[in-house]
Amino acid sequence: MKVNTQGQILDSQDQPLPGLYAAGEMVGGLYYVKYAGGVGLTAGSVLGRISGAHAAALANRATA
Repeated sequence: MKVNTQGQILDSQDQPLPGLYAAGEMVGGLYYVKYAGGVGLTAGSVLGRISGAHAAALANRATA
């Protein structure tokens, strides 16, 4: 799955799909084959926080 720096899932033209986010091991290309334990949790926490903040900002703009 391809995402941008806000965690939004991108379509085949690299455009974000509105309201659709991914984090952690759902995001492809971070690691291949072997990686240290807990890496998926860390990636999920970091990108999850970024994605959540972005989604909240969009929601606030929509209701303002």
